[in-house]
Amino acid sequence: MTSRQARRLRALIWSISVVVITVITTATVYLLAPAAYRLALSAPADSWWQPALKWLPRYLLPPYSAADLPPVALTVLAAVTLLAVTTRRLTPTLHRRLTPEPAEPPDSEPCPPDEGSPSTRGPHLSRLGTWASVLGLLLAAGGLAYTSRSTGPSTPRDRPGTDTYTEAVSQLASSKLEVRLNAIHTLRRLAQQSPHDRVTTADLMAAYVRRHESTFKAPPSARPATDVQMALNVLGSVYDTPSTEPGHDWVCACNLARIRVPGADLTGLNLDTAVLTRADLHGARLTGADLTYADLSGADLSRAHLGNADLPNAVLFTANLREANLTAADLSGVDLFEADLRGASLSWANLSGVDLFNADLRGADASHANLSGANLSGADLRKARLIGATLHSADLTGTNLKGADLTSADLTDADLRGVDLSQTTLDPTALSRAKTNESTKLPAEAPTP
Repeated sequence: MTSRQARRLRALIWSISVVVITVITTATVYLLAPAAYRLALSAPADSWWQPALKWLPRYLLPPYSAADLPPVALTVLAAVTLLAVTTRRLTPTLHRRLTPEPAEPPDSEPCPPDEGSPSTRGPHLSRLGTWASVLGLLLAAGGLAYTSRSTGPSTPRDRPGTDTYTEAVSQLASSKLEVRLNAIHTLRRLAQQSPHDRVTTADLMAAYVRRHESTFKAPPSARPATDVQMALNVLGSVYDTPSTEPGHDWVCACNLARIRVPGADLTGLNLDTAVLTRADLHGARLTGADLTYADLSGADLSRAHLGNADLPNAVLFTANLREANLTAADLSGVDLFEADLRGASLSWANLSGVDLFNADLRGADASHANLSGANLSGADLRKARLIGATLHSADLTGTNLKGADLTSADLTDADLRGVDLSQTTLDPTALSRAKTNESTKLPAEAPTP
């Protein structure tokens, strides 16, 4: 292999290495930068890195959009190129300084330098380093130029300044209520104006609620503090604005596990996929709220108002829903395993496909509710009202229906094998469409199927 071919091979290897490192670094920035940015913003205002955030280009601040990918990639490529060139140029110098030169014999004549020796490669490496440095600077300038052209002029109205945002975040730690309320209001306004700030603002509000929640056992009539209530409103409505990006499927996905906000007003808020495990929400108003796929396992929702709420595919196993109002709520596909629904109002609710295995429904009112395909195996339905309810293909094996009222209920293909119906009020003709066996105890007036 000639020296020219060797140089070309080395240049090819360096180019491929730069491209691979750029791709890996860009992917890492996209995956880790949002979490790091939220952590930096939640830190005290006097932290050393807070001023540095003000000098970063806007396209480097998460969350990212598709339009941010080219400038971020150019910036990463420029940084990798400059780092590679600096390392390549410093390595021979450090090697010469750290490695002693071998002593030459006294009578030996100096050998002419080889074509591939450091003395002959010096000019080539110098020229290569110069051009690589120029390339890195051009890439960095190209990233900035692309950003300024694609985003247009920045104004306080269409893209809020980082200074205002950082100042509002620092005001959240103020001891004065009015200062904190003003900061929350400012963050909400900035989030509605800037798509970049919406997810971060929702996460900040969730952290604020966790920090300032109730720390004592509140009485039934208690309500959250004013600032906590406002923070809940922001994180559940940050995308309720006409400037929402077309086609953007906004979900909250906020971590609100174990919060204590009894009596909170969450009416109509979007808490889609929110994590509310073991949260204290007793007496809370969640009328019309969107809790699709929300995790409410073990949560206290006793006496909560959930009328017309959307809870499809939510997780509510072992949740406390005692005396909760779930009238006309959408609970399709919900996991209510061993949930406490004593005295709950479920009239006209959509409970199709729900898992109510071993759930406690004593005294619950599920009149005209849709329980098609529901799993009620082992559930306690003593004195429950199921008047006009649809129990098509529901599994009622092992349920306790003592004193339950199933008048006008649709029991088509309902599994009642081995169930004691002797003290249940129901239309005798409805049993002809249900699945029974010799172990099923029928009411005295009911004919044998």
